[in-house]
Amino acid sequence: MSSLFSTVSGEAGFRLQYMEVLNWGTFDENVFRIDPKGNNSLLTGANGSGKTTFIDALLTLIVPLKNSRFYNQSSGVEKKGDRTELSYVLGHYGDIQKDGELSTTTQSLRDKSCYSILLANFENTDGKSITLFQVRWFSGNEMKRTFGLAYQPLDIEKDFTLFDGSGVWKKLLETKYNQNSTRRKIEFFEGPTKYAERITKLFGMRSVKALNLFNQLVGIKVLGDLDAFIRNEMLEFKDAEDEYKALEESFVTLMDAKNNIEKAKEQIEQLEPINKLVDQLDAEKENLKKLEFNRDTALYWFAEKGKELSGLEKNRLNDLIESNNARVKILKIDEDDLRDKISTVKTQIENDEVGKQIEDLKSERAQVDADTTNRKTRLETYNVTASSTGLAKDPSKKIFQESFEKAGKEINSIDLKLPSERQKFYSIEAEITVKGKQIIEGVETVKSLINNGNNITGRVSEIRDELIKAIGATKEDIPFVGELIAIKETETAWELAIEKALHSFGLKLLVPDEYYDAVNEYVNKTRLNGKISYERIRSSFSIKALSQQNFDDNYLVSKLDFKTTSQYQEWVEQNVTSRFNFLCTDDMSAFAKAEKAITTKGLTKFGKGRHEKDDRKFSLSKERYVLGWDNSSKISYWKNQVQELRKDKESLETQYNEIEINIQKLDTQKDNLNDLIKLFPSFDLIDWSTSAKKSEALKKRIENLKDSNDKIKALEEEKDILDGKLNSNTEERDKILIQIGKIEANVDEANKIYNENSTLLESIHNHQIDISSFGITNSTLENISYSNFALNKESFQKENNLEISKLAESLNRLKKSLGDKMRAFKIPSEKIRERFPSWESEVSNLSLNVDLASAFQEKYISLTKDDLPKYKKRFDNYLEETLTNKVGEFNEFFDSWSEEIKENVSALNESLKKIDFETVPQTTYIQLIAKSKKNELINEFKEYLLQAIPNFKEMHSTVDGKRVHFENAIEPFIKKLRDFEWRSKVMDVRTWYEYKAEEFYKEDDSKKKTYEGMGQLSGGEKAQLTYTVLGSAIAYQFGLTKTGTESDSFRFIAIDEAFKAQDSKKANYLINLCKQLHLQLLVVTPSDNIDIVEDHISFVHFASRKNERNSWLYDMTIEQFQQEREKYVTEEV
Repeated sequence: MSSLFSTVSGEAGFRLQYMEVLNWGTFDENVFRIDPKGNNSLLTGANGSGKTTFIDALLTLIVPLKNSRFYNQSSGVEKKGDRTELSYVLGHYGDIQKDGELSTTTQSLRDKSCYSILLANFENTDGKSITLFQVRWFSGNEMKRTFGLAYQPLDIEKDFTLFDGSGVWKKLLETKYNQNSTRRKIEFFEGPTKYAERITKLFGMRSVKALNLFNQLVGIKVLGDLDAFIRNEMLEFKDAEDEYKALEESFVTLMDAKNNIEKAKEQIEQLEPINKLVDQLDAEKENLKKLEFNRDTALYWFAEKGKELSGLEKNRLNDLIESNNARVKILKIDEDDLRDKISTVKTQIENDEVGKQIEDLKSERAQVDADTTNRKTRLETYNVTASSTGLAKDPSKKIFQESFEKAGKEINSIDLKLPSERQKFYSIEAEITVKGKQIIEGVETVKSLINNGNNITGRVSEIRDELIKAIGATKEDIPFVGELIAIKETETAWELAIEKALHSFGLKLLVPDEYYDAVNEYVNKTRLNGKISYERIRSSFSIKALSQQNFDDNYLVSKLDFKTTSQYQEWVEQNVTSRFNFLCTDDMSAFAKAEKAITTKGLTKFGKGRHEKDDRKFSLSKERYVLGWDNSSKISYWKNQVQELRKDKESLETQYNEIEINIQKLDTQKDNLNDLIKLFPSFDLIDWSTSAKKSEALKKRIENLKDSNDKIKALEEEKDILDGKLNSNTEERDKILIQIGKIEANVDEANKIYNENSTLLESIHNHQIDISSFGITNSTLENISYSNFALNKESFQKENNLEISKLAESLNRLKKSLGDKMRAFKIPSEKIRERFPSWESEVSNLSLNVDLASAFQEKYISLTKDDLPKYKKRFDNYLEETLTNKVGEFNEFFDSWSEEIKENVSALNESLKKIDFETVPQTTYIQLIAKSKKNELINEFKEYLLQAIPNFKEMHSTVDGKRVHFENAIEPFIKKLRDFEWRSKVMDVRTWYEYKAEEFYKEDDSKKKTYEGMGQLSGGEKAQLTYTVLGSAIAYQFGLTKTGTESDSFRFIAIDEAFKAQDSKKANYLINLCKQLHLQLLVVTPSDNIDIVEDHISFVHFASRKNERNSWLYDMTIEQFQQEREKYVTEEV
């Protein structure tokens, strides 16, 4: 086996041939160069001479990523931050405290007009040459960097003397080496990442981690944690986060598809009742049309029918009059005949003396009987009146006189009572009228509150309704400020004070730019019959002026809620905060100190010293409250008010009725008493018994005369019979004449009906209304006749109008319900908006005009027939993709990484088997063991991952198998993965294993010892195990082969002051390890440790410090150094 530490430079792999620095640290102005020529060499010199500065330049070239590189490693961890690229370029060399100053100032060899160049050349046995270089300069105050490499040797003096800082130098190099070449001989990289990747590839390294390993080797330290070193430095890191993001992206796409399904279902659920309401509304509109058609048709039909029936009735009545008149004529003839016969009999009687006497007595008696009848009639009247007044009926003359006097007294008493009773009556009547008006206003207020959905009623609300109807806006477009502010339920004690403070502001309308011109035009040209106030809200409104101050609970703004669904919420909150943010306090001391304040009693303190308190009754009334978008409380209040008003009105009406009855009783009593006095001034008017006795006496005298003459008796009897017939005839004729009069009146009525209907028919004659089936289709009119015509007409029209009214009310309710649901759909709740952010934009084109509700139906049909099936199909496709590929790929990533770790450990073990760990008494080697770790979180991740892997046979066994697997396994897994802390603990597969080392005998591969940690080992054992593990890491990361002859492998390491604290045994082990791996070694150590490595090096690079500022570098062979050792050692001392 060839020895790496021979002085022959032609060994396998890339080796450092030379390295140059210009303006780096204390190496100033000149180009400083070392030439190890691919051999092992020593960088030595006194402490502070610049050895570490030079090694840091080497690190900067090979480890370009700052987070993977540590400067000044030999000085300890606590000093690593003292040196930076900037400090090296500027040449910091110390701090100085000037006289009179408290702080120190950093001293620099160079300013920002300088530039710095680092360059190193590596070659392999195939003759490949790679030169790494980096250039740094300043543009303004910013340090710039360029990274490059060449496929041939370069040097600073030859190739970089024309550096200008403007980029021309790069073009010159490009022209010099690339212009006439088929293959680029020089490359530039603007950043360290691509540069590092390129180095890694050219030097045959496994990954960029090899550069990190090079950095660690420079400041080699004994390992503190074997497990952590193997895991973090020897095994490749893979970015599982990218795999997670790919899975998450697929899941987001899938969830978007699922979200679309859920959104469509939610929209369908909300649109379904809208769809039904629209159908119901259309059906009821059609019914209303039919009813209105019936109403209009009925007008013509009843006119036709009325004309027909009244015409028939006229004919019938005229016929009846004609027959009655004929009967009257016959009765008149009979009457004349009877009168003639009576006259003949009467003449015969009068010609007889006794007969004449009887006739005279009869005449006298008839007068007496008439007087008796009149007195009886008057007595009956007297009795009725007396009875009603409480006086005696059928009085004697004495009682009559007493009653007369009593009536006079009672009339006087009534005259005293009536005025006060009437005053009460009119007073209560006025109160009832007021209560009635209040009830009507209250009912109208409740209706207005229900319709408006806010706490603002009255004319101002009506004006808003008229306004938005005229310009085509909605209440949400032009709201009252009061609709956007509510007092918190916990702050009811301050309700009155806040309502007073914000009352006028609450009645202000907010008008957006969109409707501003239309509102101005309408308000200007319209007589409003009321007052409104409105404010223009510009579309450019910004809340940047909104105070960010947090107010405590004692300020008015903290006692309010603002309607977050309104576009004006921020404007309202800003204005309340800036204009009305009173301190709410009943502490008068705090009240006095505050700039603005209110009390629960309503005392208000405005800015600039103005105070106000309004205790007028109307200002304290709850019905004047205007704040809040939920008016259920105010509706309840007004309903209670109306109920109380009705109770008060009923109570007043009871009193009113009682007083009215009492007044009527008094008036009736007075009238009756007056009647008694006026109608019956003497007892004779009602004394009928005296005249009755006189009539009876006359009757006896007539009978006595009749009995004395038979002829007269017979004539009297005949005359009585004829008188009876004449009376009967006259009665019949009178009845017929009365009947004719009634019939004629009926004829007039029929004529009137006939003429009215004829006139109506003439007015609608040209309308061509078809009434042929009207009477048939309306069964209630089948048996209509003249007698029930008016009743049927009135009943039909009343019922028809009632149905129209009911249907109109139903339509209004349907429109209200439909409008509410349409609004809820177009302006969804905050919960809906958070769940489905695109909802509002998707439905923004839908109008809230109920007459245009068909667009909601179209949306419903589109969702049910097109969108939802499309979303489901898309979801199924995404789900198939996720289940088939994405989850499988995610699982494959971790399986592959796990297998790769096992393979890497195996490869490391192949290298370790070739490295002798112990040689006495028997040769041994080290092997790394990776054992699965018992970790609850990792096991949880593996279980989630296992469950997420689809079992296609099981999934396809049911219709919803894929969806169920997604919801039960994949969705919970993704949601768990979204926990970054959990994810970061489980997705690094390297952490799934515990790592340790085991020592085996080479002779029979039997185990000698297990190393699970470094704590139980001695210092020498720790160092030896550290070097062995690092050796395997080098072999793995640098791409070394078993024979060590791979030409493209990287065969160079540098160790800074590795032997200053080591004994010779440890140093020899490390050197022998490097021999086994065929590594070129640059050892950095003080001159007092040279003897440990002196036999193994070919060149010496000696650093020294001049004038306490500048470093200098001498390059020589080991032989020259040995000859001139005393010179350099003396200079160093």
